[in-house]
Amino acid sequence: MNTLTFRLLEVFQQVVDCGSVTAASNALQLSQPTVSLQLKKLNSIIGLPLIEHFQGNVQLTEAGAAVYRCAQEILSSQDKLKSQISALQGVEVGSLKLAVVTTAKYIIPPLLSPFCKQHPNIDVRFTVGNREQIAERLMQNRDDLYIFTYPPEDDELICEPFLANPLVVIAPSDYDGPDNCALSDLTDAKFLLRERGSGTRRTLDDYCDKHGVTFRNTMIIESNEAIRLAVSAGLGLAVLSQHTLDQATADSVKVLTVKDFPIQSTWQVVTNRRRPISLSAQAFRESLLENRRS
Repeated sequence: MNTLTFRLLEVFQQVVDCGSVTAASNALQLSQPTVSLQLKKLNSIIGLPLIEHFQGNVQLTEAGAAVYRCAQEILSSQDKLKSQISALQGVEVGSLKLAVVTTAKYIIPPLLSPFCKQHPNIDVRFTVGNREQIAERLMQNRDDLYIFTYPPEDDELICEPFLANPLVVIAPSDYDGPDNCALSDLTDAKFLLRERGSGTRRTLDDYCDKHGVTFRNTMIIESNEAIRLAVSAGLGLAVLSQHTLDQATADSVKVLTVKDFPIQSTWQVVTNRRRPISLSAQAFRESLLENRRS
């Protein structure tokens, strides 16, 4: 009789995370037949189909989703136990799975670098995506920590602010239109906007709703870098995080002096009560909160 093991759950989780048996076999350094056999064993133990294949992609059945959640909880607890034992032995090891929205990729590396130097044996996995992608990972409970300005609303989430995220109005470097003005004075200009759902767009929309500002000519661009480059090329004005501009050549765009700007949102570190937090994740989370207190 087959017995449910950590290894079966690990293989199943990897197949789901990687999206295919082939990718999972590469990640686990196992042969494809071995991975397929492990999946067959797990299906036999559960007694229900766990995954379906649709247009080349792996999709979870209802039973598969339940097993996937269980696998995450069990393997997270196993990782936490390993790191606690290692800590007691004086050896600091473990893993940290960190998922951040695109704008946060500018602020996290400088905060992550000293942490990695201080904890060189921790295996860090760093995922970047748009808000929708990172929210989906959060719903699937795939990572230890998440970075948002606007986390999804869920009573099971613990959200703590750790860094301000100022948004500024930018123009091409040769811009000669209105400056030292209100945002409403700029509404005739073309504005390059992030897609709806992004944290930057939500902060701007909230401000515009509050102050009755409506842009007449807009273009949607789903990338901060693309927006900055488009503004630099003279396509229009935009509202972007100051953190995005800090990575660019100083003279590529011009920051306008606009009433009420910079408007502020706040970066938040998010953990899920449904996922046991590892010692390494706990340590990095604390280092982010220390940054807030300093």
